[in-house]
Amino acid sequence: MGRTITVGSEPYAGNTNAAIQRAIDDVAAAGGGIVIVPAGTYMMHDALHLRSGVRVVGRKGAVLKKVPSVSSPVADYLGYGFYEFTVKEPEKFRVGMGVHLLDRNAGGFYTTVATIVARKGELFFIDRMLNHDYLPRAGARVVSVYPLVEGYKIHDASVEGLILDGNYPKETFRLNGCRGGGVFLLQARRIGIKNIEVRNYNGDAISFQQCIDVVVERCYLHHNTGHGLHPGSGSVRYVMRRVRSVHNGGCGIYYCLRTTHSILEDCELLDNGRAGISIGERDTHHLIRNNRIRGNGRNGVLFRRPQRRGGNHVVIQANVIGPNCTRIGNRAAGYEILIPAGLRDVHVDGNTIEPGANKAARVDAGCADIHFTNNTIAGAPQQPTHFDAPAGTVSFQAAESLPAVGPADLSLDGARHLAVPKLQPWSEPR
Repeated sequence: MGRTITVGSEPYAGNTNAAIQRAIDDVAAAGGGIVIVPAGTYMMHDALHLRSGVRVVGRKGAVLKKVPSVSSPVADYLGYGFYEFTVKEPEKFRVGMGVHLLDRNAGGFYTTVATIVARKGELFFIDRMLNHDYLPRAGARVVSVYPLVEGYKIHDASVEGLILDGNYPKETFRLNGCRGGGVFLLQARRIGIKNIEVRNYNGDAISFQQCIDVVVERCYLHHNTGHGLHPGSGSVRYVMRRVRSVHNGGCGIYYCLRTTHSILEDCELLDNGRAGISIGERDTHHLIRNNRIRGNGRNGVLFRRPQRRGGNHVVIQANVIGPNCTRIGNRAAGYEILIPAGLRDVHVDGNTIEPGANKAARVDAGCADIHFTNNTIAGAPQQPTHFDAPAGTVSFQAAESLPAVGPADLSLDGARHLAVPKLQPWSEPR
């Protein structure tokens, strides 16, 4: 059955992340179970770290709110693999605080997010090794920023029912999506993120990297400065369902590098600053169906120009798209769907496209097996004049077969790039 702990009474009393974290760690130590977070506002001085086998359930009105960050320049040359740092203003930091280390030479995965676990004199010790050399002459600094909920190298866990408030604009530092988000998963497996609201986070709302078997369902992601959803860095077999990603500064959803075999369905991607959906390098075998995509600053569906292999083998079906391209002056303005040269095996079928003053789609020369079928455009059946494409680039006939998209169609050896030789057959995480 597992153990159940409700936060609120000793030894789990308090209105900070520490009280909830004690409950999570104790349930994990007992072999798994449930942590219940009652209504109230909990001030977050570090991420809430999920553990394997633990389900975190927020009651209505349970809010995790980030405290504004502090920052200090690094005092010493810090080396890759170290678990310590020194800063010029040590009085700003304390044990238990989440921190982010970086300099001008380190971006993306080369920055470090960790928790201070001890101090000896001027030395602060952290629980994860530094991912890079950080140099004072390159502007190295330590900033107290972190995800609000994080899962690192865990499995069979879930979080649901919480409101995550990033406290923007009081939180002035933006954390990049490779290292954080309102909810952030790294190298995690079989994870559920359900009925979560993420608001006012200075970065992405939900980001998961190098993950397998993730379900994001019934979440409300709004007024964050980054992307709403950011699956990336080789993640495979995931479902995003009934998510509202609206009024975010980036894309409604940003498929990053080599992320494959997913389903995006029954979602609303509205009024985001960039594209509704952005699909990039080696982002393949996705099913995108029955979503509403409108009011976004760039295209409704943007396939980014590939270096070698782009977002191939994608099915876009039964969506309502447009009008989008609300930000005047972007280079791709005027197209609800943009498919650049080098793409192949993309199927756009049965959608309702409302381009406003725009054209429905642009398909550049050098593409192959691009199919537009059974779409309704501006209230009428699609016509070749709705598309900006060189002759012969687009087929208006259905393909003999569709690509094998979605989690169930990934081969069981399809996560070897994540050092997993053989997967179990697909089933949705609970």
